[in-house]
Amino acid sequence: MRLIYERTPSIERAMLVDGERLLEVEERFVDQLSVGTILEAAVERIHPSLGAAFLTAGDTTFFLPIAETLRSLETYPEVPAIGQAAVVGDKRLIQVTKEGVNGKHHKVTENIRFGGRYLVYFPFGRRKLYSRKLDLVTQDRLSKTLDLTEKEGVLFRTEAGHATPSDLSEELNLLRTRAASVLESRRGQDELLCEQFARRHPVDSVLLNDKEAQSRLERLDVAVERYVGKGRMKEAKRLDATIEKLESRAVWLEGGAFVLIEQVETMTVIDVNSGKNVAVKDKGRAADTINEAALYSIMEQLRLRNIGGMVVIDFLRGSKDGQTRLLKKMKELGARDPRRVEVYGFTRMGLFEMSRERTGRSIQDRMTHAGKPSKLAVFSQFERALLDLGGQYEAVVLSLPKKWHDSSWNEFDIEVLLVEGEPEFAFYGTVEECQNFISRR
Repeated sequence: MRLIYERTPSIERAMLVDGERLLEVEERFVDQLSVGTILEAAVERIHPSLGAAFLTAGDTTFFLPIAETLRSLETYPEVPAIGQAAVVGDKRLIQVTKEGVNGKHHKVTENIRFGGRYLVYFPFGRRKLYSRKLDLVTQDRLSKTLDLTEKEGVLFRTEAGHATPSDLSEELNLLRTRAASVLESRRGQDELLCEQFARRHPVDSVLLNDKEAQSRLERLDVAVERYVGKGRMKEAKRLDATIEKLESRAVWLEGGAFVLIEQVETMTVIDVNSGKNVAVKDKGRAADTINEAALYSIMEQLRLRNIGGMVVIDFLRGSKDGQTRLLKKMKELGARDPRRVEVYGFTRMGLFEMSRERTGRSIQDRMTHAGKPSKLAVFSQFERALLDLGGQYEAVVLSLPKKWHDSSWNEFDIEVLLVEGEPEFAFYGTVEECQNFISRR
């Protein structure tokens, strides 16, 4: 598998491909609040019955369990009362461990982490942890390789078992330096998207356009090729059309049948339709054929769209044997999914029930807001286009809402002039032509 990583001044995008087939994609603002984000927040209230504190930063609320506080780390294995660990009004440095979805608060910890190839470094962790795949002899050997302060903690990854003491010490110093920089600024991100993908998947090689990402991945011993030309990488441009289709409700199958994917707050509902495939009117065998084709497409789309939670599928009414095959095949495909999939089977009404582990927001949640393209969707489209336009024009006029004028537009190889309005490319040309265009508005 190959990872294609594209970074613009505001946005990073990671695409996992197998040959020409897109397997997984994720996109976010560089400074977006997501798993791994480190920031400062104030304790707003204590909730003794939950054993947790609620913190706020701006308009965002966070959920901090008692076990994730610095006081609990200091008294481990004893757990203090939440009133002893947090005081209303206190400012705490926290890290997001789970994104809040559908109105839920982001879950956070004070046990901040920074990941490397061999180690996970905890500036306030206070103990040594080990991967479950490391045997006791290896754990004992590793426990003597690093000299930590009383406050520090580390987790030895599986690969640490094959590393030399000098490799471990060198990585620890790198992680200490990264941690010191983030802790001083009181805000940051522990990993780039490309690092997260390289850890989650067996990536053979990476193509990217960012120097910082290149240095981080090379420390993970991943084969990296950096694009240094003008414009966008052609490998990334080839995937644009496929990614745009992920925002559509309909997914077409061969023969004219299609699948409708409808995400609501509590679940995802999927409907299999015969469409132009009139052969389904014959008997159950044709319906079974369409259902099996739809099954592969559905599992692929769940992963591509990052859909999690409860999923209900309304397959075409086929034969009993066909339903049995669907259930068996769904369990096989679910076992291959990187996320945990639970398959429950058909209900009395003939609906198929399953669930998929939820990790972060889906494509729909990220790219739409109140039925319109989100800020991420607009900036993603504009910034990718600006990378290509730099060699053709001197300047461009972008129409954007006033609250979106704070991006790093000056980092492109083209002068960007902003006017207020609905998002669109208003004008291309020389700097003088663009200025004249603005003056005539």
